[in-house]
Amino acid sequence: LDKIPHDRLRLFFDEILNAPTTYDLISGIHSVALPALKQALENHQHDTNHLTDWPSVRVIKFALIEIDEMIAWGSKALECLKDEPRSERLSDWLTLLDNSLASASGLDGTAGQVTISITPRFSAQPFQYQRTPKRDARFPDPYNMGVHAEEFLYNPNFPAVTKTLMMYYKRLREIDVPEMMASILIESADKPWEFYRDMSRQLWDEARHAMMGEAGFVNQGIDWPKFVMVNFTWSKGLNEQLKPEERHAVLWYIEQGLMNKSGKRYEWEVGKESGDPVAALFQDYDWADEVLHARIGRDWYVSLFDHNVEKAAQYGSDCWSKVVSDWAAWQKAGLTEHRNWWPGLYREYCEQNGQTPDPAILAFNTTYAETRADLQRIATSG
Repeated sequence: LDKIPHDRLRLFFDEILNAPTTYDLISGIHSVALPALKQALENHQHDTNHLTDWPSVRVIKFALIEIDEMIAWGSKALECLKDEPRSERLSDWLTLLDNSLASASGLDGTAGQVTISITPRFSAQPFQYQRTPKRDARFPDPYNMGVHAEEFLYNPNFPAVTKTLMMYYKRLREIDVPEMMASILIESADKPWEFYRDMSRQLWDEARHAMMGEAGFVNQGIDWPKFVMVNFTWSKGLNEQLKPEERHAVLWYIEQGLMNKSGKRYEWEVGKESGDPVAALFQDYDWADEVLHARIGRDWYVSLFDHNVEKAAQYGSDCWSKVVSDWAAWQKAGLTEHRNWWPGLYREYCEQNGQTPDPAILAFNTTYAETRADLQRIATSG
């Protein structure tokens, strides 16, 4: 699976990898690559002996269900992003993709080879991974580190029902984990196939967690882009300042730290205590995912330390401490005011639920200026 059987398949996927816009990328994947995969699987279903090859046939049956769903999603996404001039511009490129597949005898190599002259377009220059995360208009203040969610969450004086708001924020903020994990995947060369499979599974989970946070706010009737400032400073710092193996060390260190009673179990207990069934449900599955992630970390990270958890944890903490937070510099440069958005969110929650804001809760004003998410002091630029 990690060997490319034909140079034109390399060209095909390099073109998609280098697609310059979201519209182009979705067009390449969902309008060409996935339909080609569907056709290849259907060809195998038709050609194979269903008795001797039943295990493959069974897997293909279920795979086709998901591929159809992905193709349908891509069609809807392109409709939302539709731009007629851009669609016309892309027609030549989509033809280039079709020709690349044709000259490779199709995605499965069974279509019969066609000789076609092809000039690379988007992949004419080698792919350059951009480590700095990019956010859209829903994230208007990505440098904002003005609300320390963990300080609120672990404060025994605050009720569970308001702590769920911070947990929804923490889940939504996990969008920075796939942003960081993508850099590990693309910059870690010559790993076993199973490494990329497991790490891709974890990246997918982390993206789900972020969507859980979004769904939690929507369920509360809260317009989160208006009231919650989700930063990208963690993924930005790790991607720009650490090596791939150091980022993996930090990732596992955090995951392992969530396995104790004050970690994911505590968040699940808060969700249960709050009376919000969505919060309890999300934290239940979030906890289960983190258990799997800790195992993935043991397999692919702790194993590098002869399975010595203590040494692996120390290295992870040391790597995290190397990441410099430019809190004051970002503020001085006008990138953020580190505005305390918590009072606005809390007031909106109270209004949605017909409650009077508690002055003590409303007054929460602890930032990430001096401590990181695990409450350890962070490095600063001075």
